[in-house]
Amino acid sequence: MSFFKRFEVWLLILLSLGATIWVFTTDSGPGNDDGDPQPISSSTSSDPVLKIHRSTLERDFGNARLDLELRYQNASPRPLSLQPPDVRLLTAEGKEVPPFMLATEKPPQIPAQTAQDVRLRYWLEKSHLQGALTLEIRGEKAEVKTAAPLDLESLENGKPKTWTRAIQ
Repeated sequence: MSFFKRFEVWLLILLSLGATIWVFTTDSGPGNDDGDPQPISSSTSSDPVLKIHRSTLERDFGNARLDLELRYQNASPRPLSLQPPDVRLLTAEGKEVPPFMLATEKPPQIPAQTAQDVRLRYWLEKSHLQGALTLEIRGEKAEVKTAAPLDLESLENGKPKTWTRAIQ
């Protein structure tokens, strides 16, 4: 076998082995880079369980993507995967808005007994912006958008607009 006598072959084998070891030894988190989980303590227990920091709406022609950056305190003894049925975005009529997920993204997860900043994404139709929107996580509710209608055509296509309070 003169194949294994070549220096290039041994170099490629060693580099491949090194890359494989590196991939398996590095720690990759559960998919949320928005914040490190912090144990719930007496100082954080006075904070609201669910708090929306920022809402960003980006128009995509006749639809829009809504990014919600929020902090949630998971007081449960089990981890919380932020997807339905535990997490829902509801219209004023009680209809659920579908989440926006890419096939390569894992849904964010909050470990048990911790508080963490996370980002949720939703795909909105024009009709969803005509009334109020409420985020509900395990019974805790937060207002995302007021009842005042928002004209989607007034937003520039592909340019995000951010609110630090409820969308008006």
